[in-house]
Order: sequence, then C-alpha cells, then structure tokens
Amino acid sequence: MTQRIAALVAGLAALLVVLPGEVLAQQAPAAEQAARPAPGMVTVRTFRQPAEGFTVAVSPYDDSELNLTLKSDFEAALAGRWQAKVTEEAAAAYLLLFEAEVVTGELAPKPPSLGSARVDDEGAEVNVNVWSSTQDSVLGGRQEAAPAGSNVFHIGAVLRDRQSGEVAWQGDAYYVLSEPETERVARALVAPLVDKIGQSVAREPLEFE
Repeated sequence: MTQRIAALVAGLAALLVVLPGEVLAQQAPAAEQAARPAPGMVTVRTFRQPAEGFTVAVSPYDDSELNLTLKSDFEAALAGRWQAKVTEEAAAAYLLLFEAEVVTGELAPKPPSLGSARVDDEGAEVNVNVWSSTQDSVLGGRQEAAPAGSNVFHIGAVLRDRQSGEVAWQGDAYYVLSEPETERVARALVAPLVDKIGQSVAREPLEFE
C-alpha cells in the first residue's frame, strides 16, 4: 500500500511539472498573434507645452503637392485639438515646421524594444512585453528586424517658439507602406502627432485602418 501511494504521489508531481509547459505551449500562438508589432510608431518629446489657443503658422520644408495637403491637415488638427489660431508666420507665436518622406525599412527605427514608455504631467506609464516571438520581449529575447526592402513613411515635425527660437515640442511618426498608399498614410499620421503635443512618448505603437 505504501509503495502504491508513493507511486501515485510521484505521478501527480510529474504531472504538475509537465502541465505548465503544455499550457504555455497552447497559449503561445494566441499570445504571439496578440503581440504582433504594429506597423507604425510615434516618438515625441515636449520641452514646453504651449497654452491652449496659441497662435501658430505651419510651414513644410518644401512645397510639394503632398506637403501642401499635409499643411492644411496640420492646421485643421491644431485648430481642432488645441483650439490653436492659425495665422501668418509674422503674427504667430509658434512655427510648426515639418518634413515628410519615404525611407527604406533599414533606415527606420525598430519597433518598441521590450515595450514603450509615456511621460506627461500626470506621471509615467511603462508597458513591457513579457513574451513574444515576433518582437523583443523579456522571455522571448531580441527578435529580427523588419524585412529588408520595405518602405516606411516618415513625418518629422518641430514646434518652435518664434520669439526665443527654442523648440517647444518635436515629434516623429513612422508607418510601414504595405501598398501604394503614400498619401493616405501620410495624412493619417498628422492627427496622432498633433494629439501628443504636451507629451513625451518613446516609440509608441501606432496602427490605423
């Protein structure tokens, strides 16, 4: 009887050792699918937040047809989100300069490494990837970069105080181009950038339909 009880206890112990591994193996594909890296990211830094309703002029680094469209989108987003008053540069307290370009995947930053961080007036928020086989994670380690040859659309913007010349805010947004959709992606990146004036965010994932 004692030998049978000992054998039963040993079997239960072995089962308890094996089961967690099997559960993790079953959960891994679902976790992998949920943790797939987003096709875009936003990085911004605020040095001084302008008061709501500030006056601003928007100027692209070049007057391409796309940039003139983005200029109008920036003006509308600033007015809608911050009640900014868009005016001529000579009368504006701030000048928002931006550039837009398509870069190869090799030149774009990698997706968030182990997670992302956000800092604003209300404190700091850190998101950590615990496990993933498609992006950097605590348990899965470092993953490979995006395939070479892919194109990424990039918008870089700077909000400058015209009186002091100092940068009040700067931001960069990147998004992988999966098809010939440059204008649609470019215009969709404007609002996420403008929304984050006043925040400091490091490589926050971004995805839109």
